[in-house]
Amino acid sequence: MTGRPAGTAGLAALVLLQVAVTAAPLALLPVLGLEVARMGAAPAFWTAALLAAPAVTTLAMTPAWPALARRLSLPALVVWTGLLSAASCGLIALAADPLVLLAGRLVQGLAGGGVVLALAFRAAGRSAGRGFSLMQQAVAAGCLIGPVAGGLAFEREGIGALMLAGAGLILLLTLAAARAARGLAAEPEAAPAPAGPRARDWPLLVAGTCGSAGAFAFVAFFPTWASAQDAGLYTPGLIGLLHSLSWVAALLVLPLWARGLDGLSPVLALVLSLVGCGLGYALVPLGLGLSGIVALRVIQGAVYAGQAPALFAAAEAAGPSRTAALARARAGLTVGQLLGPVAAGLALVPLGPSGPLLAAAGLSLAGALALAPSLLARHLPAPPVEADPLRPRSRS
Repeated sequence: MTGRPAGTAGLAALVLLQVAVTAAPLALLPVLGLEVARMGAAPAFWTAALLAAPAVTTLAMTPAWPALARRLSLPALVVWTGLLSAASCGLIALAADPLVLLAGRLVQGLAGGGVVLALAFRAAGRSAGRGFSLMQQAVAAGCLIGPVAGGLAFEREGIGALMLAGAGLILLLTLAAARAARGLAAEPEAAPAPAGPRARDWPLLVAGTCGSAGAFAFVAFFPTWASAQDAGLYTPGLIGLLHSLSWVAALLVLPLWARGLDGLSPVLALVLSLVGCGLGYALVPLGLGLSGIVALRVIQGAVYAGQAPALFAAAEAAGPSRTAALARARAGLTVGQLLGPVAAGLALVPLGPSGPLLAAAGLSLAGALALAPSLLARHLPAPPVEADPLRPRSRS
């Protein structure tokens, strides 16, 4: 079964499910430390553990996805993701102590929405560019909705109710998305089970990890830089607004990325995104004023938007197994989320508030450099083949 492009209703179901499974965890993140403190636990320790928990199970599941994709249909995988995502929300909603909260966060990583829904969008779309870019649009929408909903719910002591509502919504959307995925296949055809990443896969994995690390380093330490510049101007509300502007820009520009991915090499598109992000991060400390920072945050959102779709499209093109390639790409993004803030934090003391932003720029540019040899090999003309002097010439 090779699959077929899904109709409008099927794509809408996938989009709404992606929005929900993105928004629900993000509703908790801005108030995670405050929620832990309400439970009477040590905020620093438990907040760090809770932040890292989904990454642990996401990485642990990475080698299992190819085998699961061979044993389960794509609709069954969508149900897996939806049920575990809803269970995660339910555990978080009912948590009265940090251990239950930790269990909910661990289940979130087991759900594997970043892999399963990527497979579903790719199978439902008419091309890699359209499928992965539409998925990223849904992610951007979830990133906009989740923190706002979580902040409002926390102020009204309604995080638990919000999470239960999210669990119910995810279950309903899972049924619709699984129905839409009937007739679609995770793999375009039977693919061999790869033993692991090959030598030519490593530049992509490094690029994805570095790009993710740079983005999360920047987001984690931009408030520190902004407060050091002018704490009266850069209030938490303004910083949140600037962050939202980046996601709005991503939503608007992703259709252009879709066309570019289908018309250009995904590797070239990934390099352009990494370079654009690196330059955007590096320009922030130059003191461009509020209008300059607004413009940079919009540009950063626009160029970062194409990074994950380009990575997924390039990983798929590298083959041979789509599931294994996307799982490894997702793992690289997850590792970057963990390493980026740590690397930026190490730059804070010797370089001051601008140090983490420069570290973010360096990480993103390092990802582009990792792809330079393969990019040159793809686009430089092959050397001419010299004629064999011993071979007799044909008579014409």
